[in-house]
Amino acid sequence: MKASCILCDCTFSPDPKQAKKLRKHPHRIFLCPECHQRIRERTLARKSAEKQPSIRKERH
Repeated sequence: MKASCILCDCTFSPDPKQAKKLRKHPHRIFLCPECHQRIRERTLARKSAEKQPSIRKERH
């Protein structure tokens, strides 16, 4: 079974678990592994940047 990535429009073979979901629900949207990894890395970087304490001036 081949699936198409919605971001880069390349075709890829989903893993067996994704293939089963795709057969049962063909309207579902999937990303290729490269796009999924790229989004995951950027999301984790953004969340780690948000967790760092910022320096604020105290109001009196």
